[in-house]
Amino acid sequence: MKRALVLVTLIILTALPLVSAERLSYYPSQDAFQAFLNSSSSYTVVAGNDEWARGWAYYVDERLYTIKPHGNETLVLVGNVYNNPAMADVWNLTGLPADASLLPSVVVLNGTVLITGSEDNIYMTERAFEGLWNPPRSSMVAFLVLLSALILAFLLALRRDDSHAGSFYILTASLFILWYLTAQRPVLTEGFLRYLLQAVTFAVGGSPESPLSMIMGSVFRFVPPIEENIIFVHWILILLIASFSFYLAPKRARELGFMIFGLTFVAPMFRENLYHINGSALGLAGLAITLAIVSNVMFSPEKWKALLQTLVLSAFTLLTIAINPYLVFIPIAFVITFPKRHLRNYAYLLITGAGILIMYLQFGVPVGLPKGMDPHGWGYLERFLFNSALALVAMAYAMAAGERGIKMKGQTAFLLLMTILYLPASLFVPSLFPYCFVLISALTVRLVHGLTPGT
Repeated sequence: MKRALVLVTLIILTALPLVSAERLSYYPSQDAFQAFLNSSSSYTVVAGNDEWARGWAYYVDERLYTIKPHGNETLVLVGNVYNNPAMADVWNLTGLPADASLLPSVVVLNGTVLITGSEDNIYMTERAFEGLWNPPRSSMVAFLVLLSALILAFLLALRRDDSHAGSFYILTASLFILWYLTAQRPVLTEGFLRYLLQAVTFAVGGSPESPLSMIMGSVFRFVPPIEENIIFVHWILILLIASFSFYLAPKRARELGFMIFGLTFVAPMFRENLYHINGSALGLAGLAITLAIVSNVMFSPEKWKALLQTLVLSAFTLLTIAINPYLVFIPIAFVITFPKRHLRNYAYLLITGAGILIMYLQFGVPVGLPKGMDPHGWGYLERFLFNSALALVAMAYAMAAGERGIKMKGQTAFLLLMTILYLPASLFVPSLFPYCFVLISALTVRLVHGLTPGT
C-alpha cells in the first residue's frame, strides 16, 4: 500500500508541470501537515542558500511563530534539494525524484517538514497556512491604536467649521467598523503572493523587483510578514480611502464627502475588489490622497512653501503610479486643468517625471502592457455602468441642468478629464475600474454641488 501511495504521488507530482506548476501538493497528506500545526512541538527553520529561499523562510518562521515556540523538536526546511543541503540529505526518504522539490509542496517526514518549490512558485505554499488566524497582541494593539488615531484625527479636522461634516464622518466611521466586524476576511490573491515573495526577499537583503515589493519589504524589515499584519494594513488603507472622501468634496460642503463615500462603496464591484488583497487598496489610497491635495491645497506664493507642497503632491502621485503605472497621466491632467501657475507646474512635472524615470531605470518598463482590449472588457464595463448608475444619472442631470457649463479649469475639470481618460482605458486595463469609481463619485458630487446658487 505504501509503495502504491508513493507511486501515485510520484505520477501526480511529475505530471503537475503539464497541468499547473503552481498547484500546492501535500505528502503524505494535508492532514499530516495539519497535525504538525495543531501540535505543541517547537520548530527551527533552515533556509536554502538562495535569497528567495531565505526570504520565504523568513515568512515561514514568522508564520509558525504565531502558534509555536522556537526549539529543536521539528526541523522545517525551506527551498529545494538544489539550494538546501539539509533538504537534499533527507529527500530520498520521500521516494520522489529530486525535480519534484521544485514544485510547491509541503512534505511531512518524521520530525521534519519540507516547504518546497522554486523562485517561480514557492509563494503558493502560503495556501497551507491561510487557515491560521492568530494575530500577535502587539499587532492587535497597533491596529486598534492606529485605527482610533486616524478616526479621531479626521473627526477633529472635520469639526473645525460649522458644517455637519464631523457628524457625517462619525456615521462613515461607524459604517466602516460595522463592515469590518461583519465582513469575511480578505483573501491574498496569487498575484499579491508573488509580490509577497519579492518583498520578503528584499527584506532579507535581496534586490527589489517592483515598487510595491520594495515598499512592502521595507516594512517587513520591522514588521513580521504575516497575513494578520497584511490584512490589518489593508483595512487601514480602506479607512483612509473612506476618510479622504470628505476632502474630495468642495471645501464649503465637506459633509458631501459622505455622498462620495456612499456612491463609491455602495458599488458591489468596488467592494469585491477590496475583498481581495492585490495591492489596489494602496493605489486607491494614494489616488484619494492625491485627489485631496489637488482639491484643497492653495499653493503658497512663497517659493519654498510652494515647493514643499509640490514635493508632497509629487510623492503621493509617484506612490499611486508605482502601484498602478497606468495612472502616469495624473500630472498631465493636473497641468492642463491648472494652467496658471507655470513654475509650480514645471516643478511638478520635473519632480514626478524624474521619479518615474528612476522607477523605470530601477525596475524596468512595466510588463504586461495591453496589446488590445481585454477579452472581458465589455463585460466589466457593463457591470461598472450598472454599479455606478446612480452616480451617472445624477451626473447627467447636473450637466443638463447646469446653466454655466463646466469650466475647463480647476478641481471639477481635473476630475472630468481624469474620468474621460481612464474610463475608456479600463476596457484595456480592468484594474483601473476601481479608480474610476472614486473619480466618478467625486465628479458627480462636485457637479451636483455646482447647481447650488452661489457656488
